[in-house]
Amino acid sequence: MVDPNGFVEPPIDPLADTNPSLAIRQVEAPPKGWQKALGVLSLLGAAALTATTAFLLLSPAQPPAPTSIPPTATTATIAPSEVPPTLEPTVAVVQSFALDAQPGILPTIGADVAASILGAPLQAIGDENGSLTFVRDTHNPFTIIPDRPRSEVIQYTAVQGDTLNTLAERFKITAESIAWSNNRRIVQVLRPGDVVNIPPVDGVYVQVIGSKTIADIAASYKVTDPYKVTDSEYNNLFGVAPDTILPSGTWIFIPGGEGEAITWNPGVTVDDSSPERRGFVTSFAAGDPGSCGSVQNPGGGAGWANPLPSGTFVRGFSAWHTGIDLAAPPGTPIMAANSGAVIFAGWNSWGYGNMVALAHGPFVTLYGHMSSIAVRCGQMVTVGTVIGGVGSTGNSSGPHLHFEIRSGNTTTDPLSTLPGLGF
Repeated sequence: MVDPNGFVEPPIDPLADTNPSLAIRQVEAPPKGWQKALGVLSLLGAAALTATTAFLLLSPAQPPAPTSIPPTATTATIAPSEVPPTLEPTVAVVQSFALDAQPGILPTIGADVAASILGAPLQAIGDENGSLTFVRDTHNPFTIIPDRPRSEVIQYTAVQGDTLNTLAERFKITAESIAWSNNRRIVQVLRPGDVVNIPPVDGVYVQVIGSKTIADIAASYKVTDPYKVTDSEYNNLFGVAPDTILPSGTWIFIPGGEGEAITWNPGVTVDDSSPERRGFVTSFAAGDPGSCGSVQNPGGGAGWANPLPSGTFVRGFSAWHTGIDLAAPPGTPIMAANSGAVIFAGWNSWGYGNMVALAHGPFVTLYGHMSSIAVRCGQMVTVGTVIGGVGSTGNSSGPHLHFEIRSGNTTTDPLSTLPGLGF
């Protein structure tokens, strides 16, 4: 080919090298700024992805997240036979929640309980190294043991300060039940060291003497149904007939039984053997702080009268209550029920508190639990004389007058002597 400028291209040799005679390179424009930034961010993202992947691959496997447990779920156990051979048996513990609690949320204490705990004073507890630990101790745990009825008679050893009244209150039975179940000497004097039979309930614990049947023994203590004795849980007599004669010396308990009337203070001494004395010489509770000793009284009297006309009758005479109780406001005047001599005026240590006793020939009247005493030893009083005021001293649960009439040492029902009192 001839070039217009006169250049002549040489002929092509088919056997020669076929490389192009001229290399041509395309020139590109330089990258812009935003393109550079995009490239850097791409590199950083790739590096972060690589690091995350490596962390997950190298970390130990985590257990699956627990799922919410419905309120009615119960405890389930995977038996060892159901576990793959390469795994140890496991127990799935499921916690039950109250019906009003949300699944997965543990119950919390109330705001008032939290405030009480936080408001408790701190206590410092030191150790051997001199370090102090501060704690809040607001709990004093103890076990409440309910009262259980006894099924047997126990032997109690008396200590200083014991009386039949305090024992009766402690063991929740009457003082008469204790007296009937022991030597009567303890009625007058209960000494420290005395062993006292304490029955489980009210009744009589007695030792069989002679050849009486169970029915005879029960009847002697005013129990008409002998099966209450033979079938009682307090005696080992199940299947024994009422006509059985128990061996002499056997102890037996008569539930609900009653013995003789008990006089709860030292006896009355009445001496009318000396005619020259022209009357009776009477003493009451000799040696007690309020006793007047032996006092002469003319005997007889003007007649009986109500010692507390404004009182309310609250308790009558019985084998275990040797008088009547008349309730009235404290300080209400108490009057002599008959004319006679004061043989006791002061504190009585047998439960009557402030007490007055008057002698009327062979009879004695007793006025207990008084708030005040208005007479003195040896004083002669007439029927209706104010001798003191209503109170609640001694063994008393409220203001009232305890009134007794005795013939010598025998207690009698005051209502039999004073039938017109209207109680």
